[in-house]
Amino acid sequence: MSSLNIHQQVFGLSLASNLLTVSKGTEAELQSELDSTLQPIIANNIGNWNVVWGPRVWKTAPSDPNSGPDRVWYIAHNPSASFVDGIYDAYVLAVAGTANNSTENLVIDAYVNEVVDFNDWVQTGITNPPEQAATVDQAKPYIAYGTASGISTLLTVPSPAGQTIIEFLATIPPTSRLVFTGHSLGGALSPTVALALLRAGLLKNAPGNVFAYPTAGPSPGNGPFAALFAQNFPLITDGPAAYQMWNGNLANTKDIVPHAWNIESLKAIPTLYGTLPFLLNVIVVAIVNGAIDLANASGLVYVPLQGQTFPTPALDTPQTLQSFLETALQEHMGAYESFIAAPSILPSHEPASSTEQARGLPILGGIYQAHREAKEMERLEKEGK
Repeated sequence: MSSLNIHQQVFGLSLASNLLTVSKGTEAELQSELDSTLQPIIANNIGNWNVVWGPRVWKTAPSDPNSGPDRVWYIAHNPSASFVDGIYDAYVLAVAGTANNSTENLVIDAYVNEVVDFNDWVQTGITNPPEQAATVDQAKPYIAYGTASGISTLLTVPSPAGQTIIEFLATIPPTSRLVFTGHSLGGALSPTVALALLRAGLLKNAPGNVFAYPTAGPSPGNGPFAALFAQNFPLITDGPAAYQMWNGNLANTKDIVPHAWNIESLKAIPTLYGTLPFLLNVIVVAIVNGAIDLANASGLVYVPLQGQTFPTPALDTPQTLQSFLETALQEHMGAYESFIAAPSILPSHEPASSTEQARGLPILGGIYQAHREAKEMERLEKEGK
């Protein structure tokens, strides 16, 4: 039996979906790499969980050797998982976050200016491609088009064995527990795909045995969508620590990513780590204002999903773009691992630089680009002397 509690195990399975986050290769090469590494890492670090669907690596350009995975997801099974209220046969569907070298992830992370009518999509069939809403009715639930596009892949692309997750989930016993989890981009996709499957009537073990465990997720939709999620997935707390819950997004109060895409939360980002130096503040404010413009263009008011937060110790105020990125990345990744006391599961490859991990993340992607441009200007100035 694992010494980790069930929440630590689920978060560990979520981390394991990100093994390829800094990898490059064709879809076949990345698939082969994950096939050989995922199960041993789970067995050695998390406990009695076995991969029973997938893993699946998917790329929009499967033959491109110079980009990373666009989507990674898998399902693991434990016949005797220990929950607070007893031992259960359990399945976990883990969805990876943003990969460093994925252009497609850049698009879906920031594609919030167009939206999808969530109820209409569910009613017409969630295996159909999502369609952008022509108009917005503020009383109805909507999700970002990028989020809808992301979960469409999860629902329709089969495993290497030829079975979709919808087909697999239809085979599990109704008494089994099923958890949807993911970090960052996965923290938006996992609860949304759980709600889509539930509302479409495709989860026969709902509602009492289906849970969502997103972490560090940006807001996937508007207020009515957040309310619909809360109605179908009531928040459950079953321990003293903030991470010991189900059906809510776990967010570090100093993590920038969960501040997207609610306008008031976005406005708080420039002062999140103290009063920034003038030029750094100008850059961060400009990038945040660009994010606010994107969110406003949707016609929605994005509202975070229910959940719980945790604080981290006071930080030194960043003085440069690089130190801002390094601080933000620590708050987005390392802080969660420390708080949850999860197993350390590192990517298969080291990133070219610590700041490269910011590429594709909401807000941080823009700051990363500004950092790159500043470094290039410094290089050109030196060469010109």
